[in-house]
Amino acid sequence: MLILASTSKIRQKILDEVSLKFEIVTPDFDEEKAKKNLKLSPKKLAIFFAEQKALSISKKMRDVHVIGSDQVCEFEEKEIPKSKNSAEALKQLKKFNGKIHFQNNAVAVALDGKIIFKNFSRVKLKMRKMSITEIENYVKIDRPWGCAGSYKYEALGKHLFEKISGDYYAILGLAIQPLLAFFHRKKLISILTNN
Repeated sequence: MLILASTSKIRQKILDEVSLKFEIVTPDFDEEKAKKNLKLSPKKLAIFFAEQKALSISKKMRDVHVIGSDQVCEFEEKEIPKSKNSAEALKQLKKFNGKIHFQNNAVAVALDGKIIFKNFSRVKLKMRKMSITEIENYVKIDRPWGCAGSYKYEALGKHLFEKISGDYYAILGLAIQPLLAFFHRKKLISILTNN
């Protein structure tokens, strides 16, 4: 059995698209509380959070593979927290305007309270130079607060960028290819065989 330790609709959709059977369990891990005591780089933060989300479920539920994932937006080597409203989203996007930032995505799989797989993906995004009106209109239409980087790349967020380098799914919050490769290697899934 597979469990996704996330309430993210996008992560659920990605797993649905590749026909994985899974259950959703909300992770018992407080990111904000943990963040106060941590001084980690955006990369290490993403990996730590992905692992902790998976472990928070895996320690309670045995004999199941638990997927944890986390996304940390990075600008000028610092973590950019998720915006809480349109004003914060606007502020973040104005900062990124015409510049490069990164999305750091980590995926971890836990079994019986131990991490048995982890993957880290870093995507470089160059935002095109936009007018303030364009940015304001984008925020009004896509309502991207609560998203890493204050944009919904799966929706109209693609219009904000002139170039990206890296894994499309890592931008969405779950780098699926390395995860599928691991599951196939371990013979945990058999989508393409007749059983």
